[in-house]
Amino acid sequence: MIAQNFGRWNPRRTWRTASNVDKVRLYTRQSFIMVAVVFGGFGAVTEIVADRYLSGVFLGISAVACVIAVSRMPDLGGVVAKPVQIPLAVMTLSAFCSAGIALGSNAENGPYFWLAAILVVPLAGLTSLRWLIVGSVAAGVVLGLLAGPESGVSVGIVAAFMGLTVYMSVWLLRMVTELDEARGAAAALSVAEERLRFSRDLHDVVGRALSAIAVKSELAATLSRRGDDRAAAQMDEVRELAQDSLDEARELVRGYRSIALASELAGAQSLLEAAGISTAIRGSADQLPVELAEAAAWVVREGVTNILRHSSAENCSIEVSADGVVIANDGARIAEPNNGTGLNGLRERVGAVGGTVETVQDEDRFTLTAHFPSRTKESR
Repeated sequence: MIAQNFGRWNPRRTWRTASNVDKVRLYTRQSFIMVAVVFGGFGAVTEIVADRYLSGVFLGISAVACVIAVSRMPDLGGVVAKPVQIPLAVMTLSAFCSAGIALGSNAENGPYFWLAAILVVPLAGLTSLRWLIVGSVAAGVVLGLLAGPESGVSVGIVAAFMGLTVYMSVWLLRMVTELDEARGAAAALSVAEERLRFSRDLHDVVGRALSAIAVKSELAATLSRRGDDRAAAQMDEVRELAQDSLDEARELVRGYRSIALASELAGAQSLLEAAGISTAIRGSADQLPVELAEAAAWVVREGVTNILRHSSAENCSIEVSADGVVIANDGARIAEPNNGTGLNGLRERVGAVGGTVETVQDEDRFTLTAHFPSRTKESR
């Protein structure tokens, strides 16, 4: 993406269409290219004015090689995927040639200042700050011995300053890139969490609906074989269940679905009794505060779905209190090693309001308990 944004030389369009991270990358690269162009141009003109034409040519070559190296180095915002060793070698060799010509002519004011500023830019992107400081001091000392203390001090200061500037720019670019990647990872994680939430909700809605339709259809088929007129009424209920489930699925897709505890309790009793399971409900939806009632409704829905799917129960009890919901039934089958996605999703729902879910199986009796934290009660 970066190469597509900055591969063409059109700074105005590039800046307008680039992301914030790409703008930092563009600014970093163009700043260092500008340093090489300006310092190389001034240095070449200075050498030509001093009648050191060949030194000026080598200085210009060094500046051009620096620009190519910067364009190929990702740490400096480069986007060209080519080796950087050749331009670095050309830059260094040309710089030594330019400085050697100046030293050979016994010039006190050679191209040392310009060369120091140019050389440090790409080299600072390849080494640590410690070695940059050591190299700057060493260059100043060597040049001070060859060309005089004034030239050595100026070169050492320029090299150290440019090295620190480039190093901090590289650090800033890396931090911005890492933050952008972290933001992308957070967005991907949010999408994954939303997918898990949607799959959990879809399981709850479709699972309960299909279980209810299966029970009602089986009852209708039995009544029909007996010639009982109630079979038609049961099929009407199947149709209503299918329509309600379709409406819930649509609301789920829209993201506006919520369920009421009172209606879930009434629906659970009707459904279980239709399946031939004697059901006792103790307590009411008014005993739970508003912020916990929806989580309790999901507990009732998942508990009833599991009874219909995974048991041959004859008796069931649902107890609602200010502390939570307890659903118990007999006829439980041998527990499987994995509790299934339904209970896992239920634990996530109850955990979101600070509660916990426990399951206990004692021979053929199974108990599902949801504990809720104590909160200020409001009428549902």
